[in-house]
Amino acid sequence: MGSRNRLWLIVGGLLILSSCASQPRGGQDPTVLRQTGERWSQHYRDRDLDALMRLYVDDAMVALHNQPALYGKAQIRAYFAERFAQGESQSTFELAYEQIEFHGQVAHIVSKYWLRAQDPSSGAIVSDAGRSLLIYRFEQGQWKIAVDIDQATPDVGWPSPGGLLDR
Repeated sequence: MGSRNRLWLIVGGLLILSSCASQPRGGQDPTVLRQTGERWSQHYRDRDLDALMRLYVDDAMVALHNQPALYGKAQIRAYFAERFAQGESQSTFELAYEQIEFHGQVAHIVSKYWLRAQDPSSGAIVSDAGRSLLIYRFEQGQWKIAVDIDQATPDVGWPSPGGLLDR
């Protein structure tokens, strides 16, 4: 084998190795990210703050529309602890995924969302709809939320497409 062929073999091997190194164990299966979203919804409904916080990286950022941005788990925990203490209950989410992409150790989801929850003080049903961007990082053997941005958008409104929340 000539030196030129050996060089191409080495370069090819290095490219394969670097490609494998950038692939997180657990893969790049969109189902995994969807399941994380389902777990988030379940933990929120159950008011399980500790389980909810395990879905976030330590330096996560959450930016909800009409709210100041939250930086780090301590601020995110305090925000959700207050919501849970207020007794918000019977919350239901519906999601319509528009984009799921993986980029090595980082992935993102763009989705439309619809939320209904009962206001603890008045008993009234509060409805929210919009679009969210979630950025995940692969840490400690799993995909965790690094950035969660929700915003109201004029093209996402009621009724929800599945009709699950329109009862």
